[in-house]
Amino acid sequence: MIDFSGRTALVTGGGSGIGAAICAVLAEQGALSVVADLDAAAAESTAAAIRSKGDRAEALDFDVTDDAACRTAVESVRDAHGGLDVLVTCAGWTLMHRLVDEEPDYWRRVVDVNLLGTVQPVAAALQVMVDQGGGAIVTIASEAGRIGTPGQAMYAGAKGGVIAFTKSVAREVARHGIRANAVSPGITDTPLMQGQDPADMAKFLRGVPLRRLARPEEIAAGVAFLASGAASFVTGEVLSVSGGLSMAG
Repeated sequence: MIDFSGRTALVTGGGSGIGAAICAVLAEQGALSVVADLDAAAAESTAAAIRSKGDRAEALDFDVTDDAACRTAVESVRDAHGGLDVLVTCAGWTLMHRLVDEEPDYWRRVVDVNLLGTVQPVAAALQVMVDQGGGAIVTIASEAGRIGTPGQAMYAGAKGGVIAFTKSVAREVARHGIRANAVSPGITDTPLMQGQDPADMAKFLRGVPLRRLARPEEIAAGVAFLASGAASFVTGEVLSVSGGLSMAG
């Protein structure tokens, strides 16, 4: 059994969807889950739900696109809990439409949230993890970043950047006892997907060999494995949790 007893985990985008499931799974396995989200009410709601089950969680609101806010948030966790053992970067955002219909402001927002919104929390966490001599980072990529997705060209580009970034970080910080890996979800049952047109959903699912959406807790299980001691010799890897969507090597 994976055991996070005595460990502190910070999860960005923890207020809903996959992020909330990650917070819950880590807390169930003994971690103190710090639920971070731009939406303070959502973060507190997730944290309260975890505490109602007798597990440990607290809420923290900050904007992952603000580098200073990321550094302040990580430092506050370190100061309150003596360190930071696990960082999971799950905050993300996109819309579905053709590249030729998009404006530069949209492109910048997608990159700011999905790529820089990963880079900045990781950079802040590394300052703590290097000093303490270890830690685990798990970024949330996407199968869009591995195989591409029509209607999400900028999102796919940003998530592809997350994968390359994660591998580069893994090489840089391995000597400090820090591991960095990515989980690459496929089509997952989140509020974003629930708002899709049924015809589009049917088309998406035809490409999934298991013929269903992933449940958020299934993505969370992959994150928990990579963040845990069970993956102590795993770094720089991308774990696809996609029902066979890409089967990429």
